[in-house]
Amino acid sequence: MVANVILLVGANVLGLTSFYLEDKQQRTAFLETKQCLEMKLVIEEQSAEQERLLLSVLPEHVAVKMRQDLGSALDSQFKKIYMSRHENVSILYADIVGFTAISSTYSASELVKILNELFARFDRLSEKYEQLRIKILGDCYYCISGAPRERPDHAVLCVHMGLSMVKAIKYVQQTTNSPVDMRVGIHTGAVLAGVLGQRQWQFDVYSKDVELANKMESSGLPGRVHISEKTLSFLNGEFEVEPGLGEKREETLRLAGIRTYFIVKTLKPVGTSNFAVHYLFEKYVFIN
Repeated sequence: MVANVILLVGANVLGLTSFYLEDKQQRTAFLETKQCLEMKLVIEEQSAEQERLLLSVLPEHVAVKMRQDLGSALDSQFKKIYMSRHENVSILYADIVGFTAISSTYSASELVKILNELFARFDRLSEKYEQLRIKILGDCYYCISGAPRERPDHAVLCVHMGLSMVKAIKYVQQTTNSPVDMRVGIHTGAVLAGVLGQRQWQFDVYSKDVELANKMESSGLPGRVHISEKTLSFLNGEFEVEPGLGEKREETLRLAGIRTYFIVKTLKPVGTSNFAVHYLFEKYVFIN
């Protein structure tokens, strides 16, 4: 009897020990798998966040090229120059007229909130009209059309963008109850587009035509879209224009022999269904 009891107790102890060890091993494996999955989700989330940050600094086509080069040596990757030339690109500069007046009446936080909402609307418009936003310079918005993907209607889309920006500034007029307005200048030419810097990347476009586009904006008038003769040649009669005489207000334009024009009205509305959907969305957003 004593031997049977000892045998029974020993078997139970052995079974419990085996069960405990197996259960502990399964729990450990489960926890390790859980931690692995959680780590994977965190890495994926961080990767997506890094992707969003990268795309907020660089255009997608440049970011893709830079990611492809990450597998190469670090030194060679940073020494590589990401620069490309684009012909027949329309360049738009838009500046808020009267910004100094409202900056003296509103606090910094209120002013930033107003500008953030306005530039967010500009970004929605740039997506609608397929513009590539280069940067925001204080109260100046700067974008191009026709790069990196070439398209024959780059100038037409750029003018539509400018006209919509003039309409969008009405939001600031209503919010601040001040006579702010938008001055838009557009010029068409060739640009070099690329990334400069090693520690802080900056995407920008460079050329004489970029400088001329800037002068088109500064020599324009509030509430008007000011275009160069080169841009007019790409509009295919889709807009009614009148002489802008910007060459009389800006020496650089006169020396370059550039004649300028103001857009009077649109003769041919944008006819694709995609633009119609965007228009309804934009109208709804502006009203609300």
